[in-house]
Amino acid sequence: MQLRVMKEWAWGLSEAEAWMLQMPAGTPIWIREVLMSVDGIDSVYARSFTPLQASHSWWQGMRYLRSRPLADMLYHNPQISRSRFMVHKLDRYEPLFHSLCKAGLADAYATDRPWARCSVFRRSGQPLLVAECFLPEFWRLLQH
Repeated sequence: MQLRVMKEWAWGLSEAEAWMLQMPAGTPIWIREVLMSVDGIDSVYARSFTPLQASHSWWQGMRYLRSRPLADMLYHNPQISRSRFMVHKLDRYEPLFHSLCKAGLADAYATDRPWARCSVFRRSGQPLLVAECFLPEFWRLLQH
């Protein structure tokens, strides 16, 4: 697996995503978007975000991962809990779909919406959301 960081930046929490963190829209957040490849084939686009303040404290590690996956900091710490997965087909108004478009990865979805899942990790009450969109190539790889 290879991971390519597409973009990292501070922004305001969108209305479409605010409910997932149970925070008001416009709350300052730190966002990290990555493209994961399996055997050199782009397979998963991921968008992760946490309140900006938490990105300087409990979740500061996400700012220094570079091309390492978030899993390196999420799955080995007993202080971190994870919510259930939410799975659905993305709508065109959702930020993750906009990111797919900007990355040139949305052309495959002219007739069908992409599947995505997300879950919220918590550490000392501070949320970090991880949303993943499975590209058509991901499903083809599963069939082999």
